[in-house]
Amino acid sequence: MLKVGLVGAGFMGQMHTNCYANLPEVKLVGIADKDEKKAAKLAGQVGAKSYSDFDEMLKKADIDMVDVCLPTYMHKDYVIRSARAGMDVLCEKPMAMNLKEASAMQKAVKKAKVKFMVAHCIRFWPEYMYLKEFIDKKKLGGIKSIYLSRLSPTPTWTWKNWILNPKLSGGASLDLHIHDTDYILYLFGKPQSVFSTGTKDYRGWSHIWTSYKYSDVTVVTEGGWDMPAKFPFNMCFRVVFEKGVVDFGLAPKPYFQIYESKKAPYSPKIPAPKINGVQAKGNISSLGGYFNEIKYFTDCVLMGKTPRIVTPEDAAMSLKIIMAEMKSAQTKKPVKL
Repeated sequence: MLKVGLVGAGFMGQMHTNCYANLPEVKLVGIADKDEKKAAKLAGQVGAKSYSDFDEMLKKADIDMVDVCLPTYMHKDYVIRSARAGMDVLCEKPMAMNLKEASAMQKAVKKAKVKFMVAHCIRFWPEYMYLKEFIDKKKLGGIKSIYLSRLSPTPTWTWKNWILNPKLSGGASLDLHIHDTDYILYLFGKPQSVFSTGTKDYRGWSHIWTSYKYSDVTVVTEGGWDMPAKFPFNMCFRVVFEKGVVDFGLAPKPYFQIYESKKAPYSPKIPAPKINGVQAKGNISSLGGYFNEIKYFTDCVLMGKTPRIVTPEDAAMSLKIIMAEMKSAQTKKPVKL
């Protein structure tokens, strides 16, 4: 049985807690948050003990790993403290606020010889996993172009509105848009350069468009959280292959269509997440990539394997690309990587 201590009882802490509740070989035993009432309420849902002090949880709770679900500007500190305590660590994305912090985190987990993964959930999201396999197996021939978008109303639900302070969150580019930037890295590796334009306001880069330079494929992304309050959150992709098109999105209602020459459009069946070949209990479908990523990391810890789907180097590179995008948007010039 793998015993987990989670720090951060906000939205993502709730999401991760729901995932652990559906993993029979994993037990969430401690939840820490400076807001003791929030920690106690969340802990009560799964029979865990609550703590108002993270260090107390590290010392008193019998845990094997830490799950960091805190605001981005806190990631570095809590990952390093967890690693120094000998804990394997799963940390919410993005990895850190800047490359200096990311480097310090990498050094700390390496020195402590603990397993570490940044939770880039899109690499584990069923539709995006399906697309990667589709691309890798060249089911419609070579890929010609890909467009990815992620749009949201302004997030107003975070603790003390930390997410709307670009000094604490990095703005929509680092907090939201990095999902698609990381997925592009996963599919094609590091681009030669990026060229970005965007909208900058009190929220930082609240909307950004980027073109990534590769030798053999056209790649364009869009991300923003400056949409009206009634605008439905939407993530989507459209991929043009030599022999067809794959089109996916959530709004105005979910769709996943494949278009091939001389065939009627069809929707593929996306496999549901399973635990050891058995369908999990609970509404796992709504947990999507969150469940898959947590199951993957906890399986790695239980089996003594190093996570490979997302490495610390991957997470740091995604951060580096985002920094290049913001620089490009600011200077209005391409930035080499």
